[in-house]
Amino acid sequence: MILLSYKYTIRINIHLIRKLFTFNYNDAGMKHLILLIIFFNVGFLQAQQMGSKLNIQPGKLWNDSRGERINAHGGGVLYHNGIYYWYGTHKLQGLSEAKHADGGIHCYASKDLVKWQDMGMVLNLVKGDDAQDLAYECNFDRPKVVFNAKTGNFVAFFKLYLKGFGVETGFVGVALSKSPTGPFTYSHKFLGANSPNGSGDFAMYQEENGDLYHLAVRKPDKAFVVGKMNEEYLLPAGQYVVCSGILEKTEAPSIVKRNGTYHLLASGSTGWDPNPARYFTSTSLTGPWEYHDNPCSGINPINGLGPEKAFGGQSTFILKVQGREDAYIAMFDVNKPDHPFESRYIWLPVDIRNNQFSLHWQDAWSLDAFKAHK
Repeated sequence: MILLSYKYTIRINIHLIRKLFTFNYNDAGMKHLILLIIFFNVGFLQAQQMGSKLNIQPGKLWNDSRGERINAHGGGVLYHNGIYYWYGTHKLQGLSEAKHADGGIHCYASKDLVKWQDMGMVLNLVKGDDAQDLAYECNFDRPKVVFNAKTGNFVAFFKLYLKGFGVETGFVGVALSKSPTGPFTYSHKFLGANSPNGSGDFAMYQEENGDLYHLAVRKPDKAFVVGKMNEEYLLPAGQYVVCSGILEKTEAPSIVKRNGTYHLLASGSTGWDPNPARYFTSTSLTGPWEYHDNPCSGINPINGLGPEKAFGGQSTFILKVQGREDAYIAMFDVNKPDHPFESRYIWLPVDIRNNQFSLHWQDAWSLDAFKAHK
């Protein structure tokens, strides 16, 4: 049976209802048939609407529970007390990246990873005071939030280039809150990677024992390095180490550990333009890391891009789904530097075979792709 589109199903129902009232009242069989068709179509519409609500649709417009566009770019997800919190950079409508579209950190909350409630801005850039580190028109990117069980603080990290100083020196900004929904208070910035020029794109990885690590692209040589944070998660605890086996100019890192193996998904360095995904595995954060083939396959029908351009996206985070077996979601942003407010998101389930990750394009999928824990 051919399933019709939503709008055409509605048109057919209207046509049938009109017919229902034009038939002879004695023609009960025909009226019964029409009523059955209408009943089927209404059920189909309800199932279609419910399916669209329960499905993740990569690359398509993703609205929050109020029907507004989700605005959380370059972000990551924190799971805390049964709720997922999605943090990302808020992009100002009508501005390009060149015209300073960054506005701060926007937060959304969800219990099912599909329907997201807008929790508002949890950290804003400062307008009217250029002496502030977070002065509006600074470059503010890729925020990640972790919870420190020892201090009770939610700690936000973000890539920070100070206003008026270009991108030669990259800081890591730090903000704190006692609540996952903020407000976060800016604390300080630091230069990571043991370099006077700091670092660029980064990931924060928290071990099971609470130890936190900063993995980042070192400036200016673009070597990939890792360093441990102190117990408060506020500053690096010591020296950074080059990650053996990670290719130079590896950006947009996201990392997760499964069964003792770290899986790192990243990209090359081509500015805002997409490039092939890079995928590495190791049993140690410092390496040696093994480089694998491109994990992506399939075509994004929205832009016609496939593995050679990572579906048009760039990795931002790998999310572990709670209550499901071997359940991970790879998060990408589809960057639109001329109109960053309109940038979209690609979330894909990770397929795991022989302890290696692969990502196959899907137009729509649900958490049923993962098995529930027994």
